[in-house]
Amino acid sequence: MDADKIWEPTVMSERNDGVYYNNAREISKLKLSVVDLPEYVQSVCIEDLEEEFQKIPYGLMKPYEVSQMKHNMNRNRYKGIYPYDDTRVVVRGGDTDYINASYIDGFRKRNAYIATLGPTAKQLGDFGQFWRMVWQQKVERIVMVTNLVEGQETKCEKYWPDQYQSKLYGDTEVVCTFEKLYADFIWRQFMFSKGKQNKEERNLHHLQFTAWPDKDIPDNVTSIIEFRQKVNALPSTFDGPVIVHCSAGVGRTGTYIGLDVLTKEGEAEGAIDIPGCVLKMRQNRPNMVQTLNQYKYLHQALVHSLTLDCSLIKIDYFHDFMHMMSSKQEIQKQFEKMQLHQEQKSDKEQQATEKNRLLLKKNRKHADIPGDANRPRLYLFLNLGESDYINAIYINSFKTKNRFLVAQTPLPDTVSDFIALVIQENCSCIVSMETQGIGLYVPGDNQSLMKGVISIFSTRDQSTRLFVKRMLHFKHDGKTKSDVRIPHYEYLDWDRNHNTPKSAEHFVSFIKEVADASKSSHLNGPILVHCMNGAGKSGLACVVSTLLETLSEDNEVSVVNAVRKVRARRPLSIPNKEQFYFCYECVLQSLNATDTAVYYNTSADIKRI
Repeated sequence: MDADKIWEPTVMSERNDGVYYNNAREISKLKLSVVDLPEYVQSVCIEDLEEEFQKIPYGLMKPYEVSQMKHNMNRNRYKGIYPYDDTRVVVRGGDTDYINASYIDGFRKRNAYIATLGPTAKQLGDFGQFWRMVWQQKVERIVMVTNLVEGQETKCEKYWPDQYQSKLYGDTEVVCTFEKLYADFIWRQFMFSKGKQNKEERNLHHLQFTAWPDKDIPDNVTSIIEFRQKVNALPSTFDGPVIVHCSAGVGRTGTYIGLDVLTKEGEAEGAIDIPGCVLKMRQNRPNMVQTLNQYKYLHQALVHSLTLDCSLIKIDYFHDFMHMMSSKQEIQKQFEKMQLHQEQKSDKEQQATEKNRLLLKKNRKHADIPGDANRPRLYLFLNLGESDYINAIYINSFKTKNRFLVAQTPLPDTVSDFIALVIQENCSCIVSMETQGIGLYVPGDNQSLMKGVISIFSTRDQSTRLFVKRMLHFKHDGKTKSDVRIPHYEYLDWDRNHNTPKSAEHFVSFIKEVADASKSSHLNGPILVHCMNGAGKSGLACVVSTLLETLSEDNEVSVVNAVRKVRARRPLSIPNKEQFYFCYECVLQSLNATDTAVYYNTSADIKRI
């Protein structure tokens, strides 16, 4: 086949035809100082960003003859997504050496990544070709930035075995040794091997980011940054390339690789070249970073990864870190940096927020107003034509999706909505961070309250100076869900002068108490946390709970990341420096309590000996 005809620019790239090299020279001038990055991203208008993005050559620009050979055509999936001949990955030992995969250069490292199609049986049969590539390229990490199915469309097929299972793919045996689920990603570890007599075994980490919606962007940048931190912290023996794939292996794949390359560039040189990076990736594989939204998201993610102190701090070094920060002022500087760059909502979500803001009878004055993307829709006891709106939003913890349901304390006119929400969502626990307004839905001890078709009976379980624990019994007029019992906590130990709890030690104990109550509940729904504006105090509970869970799970933590993730859903969370510093105090308190527990256990063991 005539190579000249194969690689002639497609319709998509005709706007760049003839000016490709001029564009490359123009793009290379756009180096941006990391110091100036937050202000630039905050102020750049979308029209200017779009103009810059449009200048980066798009479509097929170099020969891709091998991909068009008759016996290779069925190994492609999307029109126009073909590896170039000079950057394609060659796989030895099959009936063809072709796979739709391309080398992508990293920061000061050739062929640091392999960008590839999400494997499907239609293109790869038994997936043997994919696993041969993994073996031959000495791959130790696979980054998957798609779900298997999104909407009604299959994005990728399961090319690995179930946990603790073994499967043969071509001549490669793969065993899944463990699988851990988190709110935003899944971490799997494989052991794979070749040969029967002189069997060689290797380990492989497979990390699948699950919080990236198709044809859209994640609702926050923190999740992908934490995910990248997890990927880069994994050990490597062979220093082979990292495989990255979504469905087509260009859009989400290019955005993830761009984030990794540019973060390393910024850390090393203090300046980054975002359009230049996208251009270089597209010289290795067409259409990397596919949409303007992805390009914009890449800019926002880089502000976080390069200008906010979001590094994970290991438990063993946390005391040293606090000592190094030496004063509250240093940590409060982190807070000031965060204030300069808030998470940006999509246009659709901003419109939904403004629409919901107009529902004056449903929102308290100065309340944090949710959009629609992560808001629960009321349907229980809803009359025809009534709004499904309630001022509440789901928030993930580190491990669990929709772990919290964060709401404003109900108004007199929204108590029925609040009760419907509690029952509808199978809430495992209710936490009131306010003493004001509590009587609106909680009757006196051993008394009943009727709201619509629901009666609520309250019994007091426990009273301390820190909190009151009650058991609320919800009954629906003798019909379905006739008796739902939900533990209810009213937190009392609040320092009104500083807008923080009075004691980190007591607050950590309280958060652990709530987590235990939720875990032992017969209901499997979220923990419902509420305060007057639906963020100021509730957000702190979510952040501290997430920090404690992260410490327990991973022995490392980033307060900045935890705060940013909660703020992405509830922007008015952690509203002041005092609360931000209090989060650090809670981590420190948790570690001190753990150290003390270890000391006491050791002392007890010595006594027994």
